[in-house]
Amino acid sequence: MRATAYYLRFRGPVKALPRAPTLLGHLFWWYRYTHGKEALEELLERLPSLPFRLSSAFPEGFLPRPKLPPVLVEETELRKRLKNLAFLSFATFQQVAERGEEALLEAPEVRENLGPRLGRPLRRLRVGIDRATGGARKGMLFAQDLFFPEGRYAVYAVGTPPFDLLEGLRFVGEMGYGGLAGVGAGWFHVEGQEEVDLPEAGNPTAYATLAPGPLEGALYYELEPYWGRLGGGYVGAKPFKRPHVRTKEGSVYREPTLTLLDVTPGEPPENGVKVLEVLQVFPLGVRV
Repeated sequence: MRATAYYLRFRGPVKALPRAPTLLGHLFWWYRYTHGKEALEELLERLPSLPFRLSSAFPEGFLPRPKLPPVLVEETELRKRLKNLAFLSFATFQQVAERGEEALLEAPEVRENLGPRLGRPLRRLRVGIDRATGGARKGMLFAQDLFFPEGRYAVYAVGTPPFDLLEGLRFVGEMGYGGLAGVGAGWFHVEGQEEVDLPEAGNPTAYATLAPGPLEGALYYELEPYWGRLGGGYVGAKPFKRPHVRTKEGSVYREPTLTLLDVTPGEPPENGVKVLEVLQVFPLGVRV
């Protein structure tokens, strides 16, 4: 599949690597700031019919392992390596998409323990804030576990973006992705973009997604519960969106769908406001 890769290099730690729904949320807030509320509402109405898809961020040259039926292995050490394998090189992904998990038995990621350089954990001490005074609260020193990504990460896009995606990603990188941006987390540079060929099977019968997806239509999947926080202009309101369950990257679907899930909390941040979460299947063909 022909796609556009946008390369990110992080300038500080992150609470979590960029994932497609949250990244799209940041981009939609940027679009609202630059084009207005009515333009964003019109974009959201068109979005389910557009072929545009945006992936989560992955180490450059690697993709999430498709969640296909597992191969049976008796050797304990080999079984452990397979269980812990999360990312595949483009070449190995191609083989797995064509032949299934049996291709992993001869893959360098398994036989030679070759994998991406992800980064290093980071523990940072912070001081709690007294909400009454705005100053440091006595006895409220606490540790926070973060992650410092190393090397370049790639976000992929297929289809024509409905806005200037490069400009939007640069804005998100300067403002900071996710929580804790105000204390230096989630900042990144966009080092450039290029056309790439993402690996997939010829004549596929299903699709592995590079983004969290909806429950409907999933064939092989891993689920995760999610409690998203309100962002953008709604920071400071009731913090959490309505919780939901979604699939993780690598889950396999019959069709490349896109769903706008209503996650409006019981008390909306404004009267008449609807909060949406984009759950999409970024489709790479696999044979099942």
